[in-house]
Amino acid sequence: MTYRVLIADDALDAVRTFLDYIAVTQQMPLTAARWWEKALARVETLRFMPRRCPLAPENKFSDHELRMLIVDHCLFIFDVDDGTRTVRVAKFRHAARLPSAIDEVH
Repeated sequence: MTYRVLIADDALDAVRTFLDYIAVTQQMPLTAARWWEKALARVETLRFMPRRCPLAPENKFSDHELRMLIVDHCLFIFDVDDGTRTVRVAKFRHAARLPSAIDEVH
């Protein structure tokens, strides 16, 4: 069985900020585009066995289980709803940034 993968607007906004930094500030637009292709392909793999990913540091701030998908020092923080077979990517951050509480995505 597969899961549907949803990415919250807040997570997408954080990804856009990260990509802008790479493309504009670092002047590497091709690198940014390639990274996003790679990251999106990895996020799509959450359709299958999403619990294979480890618990996220943010899990300690949450009343439900939060996991992380790691892509090149970046974390996609997500939860899994078995009832609706949905994976919700709630947050994106660089691994060097400290974890913080995540608002409910549902």
